[in-house]
Amino acid sequence: MPVPTPARAQRCAIYTRKSTDDARDAEFNSIESQRDICAAYITCQQHRQWEAIAPSYDDGGQSGATLHRPALQRLLRDIECGAIDIVVIYKIDRLTRSLGDFIRLVAAFERARVKFVSVTQAFDTSDSMGRLVLNILLTFAQFERELIADRVRDKVAAIKRRGLINGGKPPYGYDIVEGRLVVNAAEAERVRAIFRRYLEVGICCAVFRELRAQGMTGKAYVTRTGAVVGGGPVSHTMIYHMLQNPTYAGRVPHNGESYPGEHEAIVDEATWHAVQEQMTRRQRFGPVPRQPLNLLKRLLRDTQGRRLIIRTSGKRMHRYYQSEKTALAAQPGIRPFRMPARDLEDLVLATVKEAFDDREQIRAALRVLGRRGDDLHLLPRRAPAACARLDRAEPEQRREMLRCLISEGEVSAHHLTLEFRTIEVARLLAWDGIGLFEGDRAAWGTNEPGFAVRRPLDEVRFNRMVEMPVEPIPQEQRSTPRADLLRLIRTAREAQSAVDAECDAGLNQLAGRFRCSTQRFCRILRLNYLAPDIVAAILVGAQPMDLTAQRLLHGALPLDWDLQRRMFGFPTRADPKAATLAKPIATGSESASRPAPSG
Repeated sequence: MPVPTPARAQRCAIYTRKSTDDARDAEFNSIESQRDICAAYITCQQHRQWEAIAPSYDDGGQSGATLHRPALQRLLRDIECGAIDIVVIYKIDRLTRSLGDFIRLVAAFERARVKFVSVTQAFDTSDSMGRLVLNILLTFAQFERELIADRVRDKVAAIKRRGLINGGKPPYGYDIVEGRLVVNAAEAERVRAIFRRYLEVGICCAVFRELRAQGMTGKAYVTRTGAVVGGGPVSHTMIYHMLQNPTYAGRVPHNGESYPGEHEAIVDEATWHAVQEQMTRRQRFGPVPRQPLNLLKRLLRDTQGRRLIIRTSGKRMHRYYQSEKTALAAQPGIRPFRMPARDLEDLVLATVKEAFDDREQIRAALRVLGRRGDDLHLLPRRAPAACARLDRAEPEQRREMLRCLISEGEVSAHHLTLEFRTIEVARLLAWDGIGLFEGDRAAWGTNEPGFAVRRPLDEVRFNRMVEMPVEPIPQEQRSTPRADLLRLIRTAREAQSAVDAECDAGLNQLAGRFRCSTQRFCRILRLNYLAPDIVAAILVGAQPMDLTAQRLLHGALPLDWDLQRRMFGFPTRADPKAATLAKPIATGSESASRPAPSG
């Protein structure tokens, strides 16, 4: 007679939840009570091979209105891993109070073949009646949660109508003492000065910039747990909301209304109403349009020494940086540097961040300043914070920071070079972010230590027109075109047209139409990437004598047009970018010849 295989032990996980955590540190709280009751129930089911597993899944101070609870998420991950067979709970509403969330949880349990048991609510979900009872219980649990939320909202509204506060962060100018707002004398005087200054200038941004320059910080307060919150640099949003907060006029705001408060007002009624009228007028007529800021003003030059200035064009005010007009610009062949403003500004900012990310370079620069010990090790670690402050800075402050950091910048045809002031780099790394960052101009001199960072640049524009390297070929260089070369060029054009017209066809199918192999078809197709001047020379018979169809088909064909010319024996052509930015200036009767356009 076969021996029956013993049933596998059923691993039971106990999940508990409590909405508030006020009594979590008590000797015996609700979570412990739930766990003990569930553990006792599992013990009673030992005849069914039930056993409790070690990990505890306890969510203290977590609402049942959401599934984003640490212990619940950990429970779901363990279920997906197959580590749990049964979930034991004290009551259905401990798992969730939302009917929709409960349906999602049941679906997750069914996928993993996990059962769940409610100790105090006996029901069987294997039949339709049990599932109906379960849905009814969940519906009442959700109704209870919404009813509690309504009672809380009504209580908060009643407290605000009486002119009291309901906890939370104290506004700047007040402290919370025994649940009531008490005026902070030092901060209250600053609030009155802000209201008066706004009435004088009428622009919130101007008030913010002045306060930021003075080093004003936000409200710092201590929470009930003893943590210090706030105290960071003042923000534009903080000033804007301060000017609209009726708390400073002795009122308590709630849902768009305000009620007379029991706290002392900081701003008198006349000043308060004058500020609100002025803010309403500005909202009615809209903000004053501002011209785009020249972030790189007086920072960059081209290789001819011309300073880059900002220009605008078009109805949409397209901005670009261009070399200023000087006597040098009148020289033949000397064209201005030109590049979109946003691209160049982003490139400069990226180069600055790249310099701060180079830890070895920063350490070498600090050694030049004579920094040793902790400064040499701790300051480079603050580079990410310095870059973050540069990103968060207002445009005017960012321009000032760049002006301090960069002593000189140069743009060539292929590179951007920035010279950094080591003194200002060290000051920015040590800056705590309070107030405005202003350079120590007294330390700037001809012999100040610095270091350079060079970055590739391929975004330069020298003019608006696109130039192709095709020029008239002299008559004496022309000859009878070679039929085999003409046939190759013509076939390459037809192959490209076939590829464009039938993009869904395969290479084998296209090659079959041209009665050639796939490899030969690809070699013919790539002839479309020949330099335009090479094609023009072939069409009039001006190509080198040793250029054959075999060389064109089977030779290496680089995409660089200048390499193609050198490979097939054509004369090389001057690069107009290099000639524009690097060619020496002609003097006297000599004049710089205009370089031939390049591809």
